[in-house]
Order: sequence, then structure tokens, then C-alpha cells
Amino acid sequence: MTNREVIEALAADVERLMRMHESAMAEVASLRAKSAEQSAKIHSLQQQLKETKSELSRATLREIAGGAAGNKAAARTQINRLVREVDRCIALVSNKI
Repeated sequence: MTNREVIEALAADVERLMRMHESAMAEVASLRAKSAEQSAKIHSLQQQLKETKSELSRATLREIAGGAAGNKAAARTQINRLVREVDRCIALVSNKI
């Protein structure tokens, strides 16, 4: 191989690598955008789940407070869970003071 052929081969390789780099960078940008979209979607779904759990808890408490027969054990469990949650909140506030 002559020097000219080596230089031409290297130039072709460099151009091919540059095209591959540009393609890879475009793919990275696309994947970052998709990742941001997915993160936003996950955050939205987590918020929706939190709201749904809260609504379920309120509905369960309303049902128990309605005094349906046979729900004494469920009422006791719900009240104990709420008391533990209040205790955790008090502990958190006390630690910050």
C-alpha cells in the first residue's frame, strides 16, 4: 500500500467513525428525551397511586364508621393503623424541633 492509499483508507475510516458518532449522539438525545417522558409518567402514576390509596383509606374508614355489623375487627385494625401513622408524624415533627 502506498502512502496515499493508507491516507485515503484512514480518511474513509475517520469519516465513517464521525457518521457513527453523529448517529450515536442523535440516539442518545432521543433516549434521554424518552427517559424524561418515562420519568414524568412514572411520577404521575405514583401520584395517582398515592391519591387512590388515600381515597381507598377514606372509603374504608367511612364504611367502618358506618357501623356495619361484623366490622369491629376491621375498625380496630384501621384505627390502630391511623394511630401508628399519627405517632410517626409526631415523631418526625419532634425530631425536627
